Amino acid sequence: LHAGWAVEGAVGSTYKVDATYLSPHVNMASRMMSACKQYGVFVLLSQEFEELLSKEAKDSLRHIDTVYVKGSSVAQQIYTYDVRHNGVDFFLLDRTEEGADKEADQYCPEIWSRDQDLKAMRDHITPEFKEAFRVGRQYYLDGKWDLAVDKLKEANDIMIQNVVDDGNIEEVAMYGMQIMDKKNQTENVCRLRHEIGDGPCEALISFMEKHNFVAPVDWEGVRPLLNK
Repeated sequence: LHAGWAVEGAVGSTYKVDATYLSPHVNMASRMMSACKQYGVFVLLSQEFEELLSKEAKDSLRHIDTVYVKGSSVAQQIYTYDVRHNGVDFFLLDRTEEGADKEADQYCPEIWSRDQDLKAMRDHITPEFKEAFRVGRQYYLDGKWDLAVDKLKEANDIMIQNVVDDGNIEEVAMYGMQIMDKKNQTENVCRLRHEIGDGPCEALISFMEKHNFVAPVDWEGVRPLLNK
């Protein structure tokens, strides 16, 4: 998600005409979408988009990295909204169509903390996890990568433990505490550990690992996001 201006124009021929949009902001939105896979999240938001949100909405976001986007020299904080649908029984939280329409018409910023669906999809996010990630991310931005990797691994372990303890995902419940045993390197356990772990933690650790966990001498707390 990104916010900015764009120029709309028509492209095509006498047989078929489509609308297209041109702007550096369109490119930014495209890069945000593509980077979701890199960070293992469902949604990424740019700093410009985050600045338009209410305080309540901002408080529910997580600053996961600071990057240069290809074609731009402006450092950009990027955010995610942590939600997962696996293991959530939406049927139990179902509303009538009339009730859903009424809630939409009566939107207020408090929905971010009161909506039952959103709360259920964010059960894996705890204050302990948020604090561990915040500290680890700050060490990473400050160039203290030896400290950052330990704290980010701690945050990732907290995330995995939360999901295991919840027991809402059938396959995770089947393996249970085997997932927390770091010595267990069987294929399914490793796959589940990755699937329920925190994507941004793993992305930052992977980036630092490429530099042997030592920040470059010219590190300024920002890195290029090259993939579109």
